[in-house]
Amino acid sequence: MTNLILIATVGISAVQAPTILDNDFAIALGAAGLTANTAVFDPEMLAIYAQGEFATPLYRVCHTEPWRTPFYLGMYRRALKVTAGDPAATLSTASRMIGLGSRRSLLGNPIAQAEERIKVEKPLRAALTKMKAQGLIVGAIPSADDVPFEVRSAAALVLEVALDAIKYRRASFSDIDDIALEYSRVLAVEAEADPQAYKALVDLYRTVEMKYLLAASQDLAAAVQKAQSKAQVVSASESYGYRVSTVWGEIVLTGGDDSMHEDNPTLLLIDTGGSDTYLNVPSNASSTNWLSVVIDTHGSDSYLSDLALKQIAVPDWDGRKDGQRELGPGAAAFGVTFLVDSLGDDLYRTHRTGLGSAVFGASMLIDMDGNDVYDAYTSAQGFGRFGVGVLEDLAGDDSYSGFMQVQGVGLTAGFGAVIDRAGDDTYVANDTVIDMPSAQSAEHNFSMAQGAGFGVRSDYLTGHSLSGGVGLLYDIKGSDSYSCAVFGQGTGYWQALGMLWDDAGDDKYYGMWYVQGASAHFGLGYLEDKAGADEYIAVMNMAQGAGHDFGTGYLIDRGGNDTYRAPNLSLGAGNANGIGIFYDAAGDDVYESRGTTLGKANAATKGSIRERALCLGVFIDMSGVDTYPDGTPWARNGVKTASWTDRAPTPAESQLGVFWDK
Repeated sequence: MTNLILIATVGISAVQAPTILDNDFAIALGAAGLTANTAVFDPEMLAIYAQGEFATPLYRVCHTEPWRTPFYLGMYRRALKVTAGDPAATLSTASRMIGLGSRRSLLGNPIAQAEERIKVEKPLRAALTKMKAQGLIVGAIPSADDVPFEVRSAAALVLEVALDAIKYRRASFSDIDDIALEYSRVLAVEAEADPQAYKALVDLYRTVEMKYLLAASQDLAAAVQKAQSKAQVVSASESYGYRVSTVWGEIVLTGGDDSMHEDNPTLLLIDTGGSDTYLNVPSNASSTNWLSVVIDTHGSDSYLSDLALKQIAVPDWDGRKDGQRELGPGAAAFGVTFLVDSLGDDLYRTHRTGLGSAVFGASMLIDMDGNDVYDAYTSAQGFGRFGVGVLEDLAGDDSYSGFMQVQGVGLTAGFGAVIDRAGDDTYVANDTVIDMPSAQSAEHNFSMAQGAGFGVRSDYLTGHSLSGGVGLLYDIKGSDSYSCAVFGQGTGYWQALGMLWDDAGDDKYYGMWYVQGASAHFGLGYLEDKAGADEYIAVMNMAQGAGHDFGTGYLIDRGGNDTYRAPNLSLGAGNANGIGIFYDAAGDDVYESRGTTLGKANAATKGSIRERALCLGVFIDMSGVDTYPDGTPWARNGVKTASWTDRAPTPAESQLGVFWDK
């Protein structure tokens, strides 16, 4: 029944699926007397240890049925692969991955009525007149006759849909007495340090109904996509300018030159000419400025949180630590933002949260062409907490860099994703400037990046932990490189799901600890690379298919002659009753590792209930002549064996590993 529900929800059952791994898993588990139904976490045991609130349905089903995880995630992977040019479909899939979604286009075009309303001689004038009638514009409406008709039509469509969508936004926050107060408090307070503030935050989580706002974001995405198509036909040299103030923010329509767009509350900004500079727009600058849209059709543009960053990278700037509680370009809070850039080699640089970042909102950054630079500090580049944040790049060789919680991160009830559809790309979570020293190693940053799900662990504080969300980094084409420190590259922490999917190319992965398909504390970390001769390097601990403390870690590589350089607890390793799964489908591979590795599991703590809880490491290599390290006599070509660390009355209560080289 669960399978049927997920297939119906995703709506892509007709798409050809990749090879299902169920039979291979069954054979491997059978070597230890296990099955896919018995090699799972005991739910009664979890009830004793696990705690959290707001766990996503996708996390729950994958954590409950770990051997079906590739099947479940594969459906969403195929859904997102085909949504290029359809941001509403991307947001629909994203919101359903955290259990807060709908499909607004299921029964037709949800903005059809708005599209009909703009089929008049002066569509912008009509939309602005409607806004004035609702008290959203004070004073006279200036003439827009000098603005190209295509731009006026594009602006009118966005405004008409916004007038329809506002009722959904109001429904999401209707039970909040003072939305301006909550807006300020959510951005400013480090709630976990103060029990009363923390309780107020959790109460807010329970009160807000995000489904309404996320539904509205799909309609707005459809409007923005069609508005971009309309505005794109205007020549970059055509000069015009128009501005009108509204209660929701300014409307600015301009073209023909290089513009400087200041840090002002912005409702809608369409720029059709020149290489422009944007300062902290689009963003929800206040709770009233609930919608902020930027559409730029020409030029190599700069989107910045501070003008100094036009000339200096975030790691080299002394002011980088001063903006963590403010909104930068491409950030949403208690609202919706869109940033769409059509052409040019663009610079996106922020020390504030941004570049597809949402808190109690939805934010989407779409770059359609060019070799772009994305440089951030924290909580950016596809970040969601109680909302959906997406950064989508359609073409070009791009560079992504940041420090912490960047490049596809989902916190509580949040979805955050980077979807890069083409090009040879570079992803870096900075480990040179140590601003966020990790608990595992003070010499390395706490990255939580590149496909990371992150929850709030409070079992040693208030006892009120919060489940994490869903984080995704999805790179579809190109030979790419990924580098991070502690927690990254498909990692999950505290009832959260983090994924890194790479579809093509010869890729390189480098990380320190809890990386490359690793999890901790009921989390689920998942890395799947479909093709290419790839290189995986992890230096310190817990990597490449490693699960810790009732968490599951997955690494699946489906093709190519690959190299794996791994530390202790790696390549299908379980620790503290975790499950680690490694699967390589093809190629002549090289494995270098040490410690608990290559299908092994550590013993449980003696004298505790964990003695009777499963801990499992599974290593599977399906073909090729492979090279294994010295000192691992169980790991050889053509061998299938089970290694028992501690044998309990049943395999499902034991700590053990399985190695299988076919």
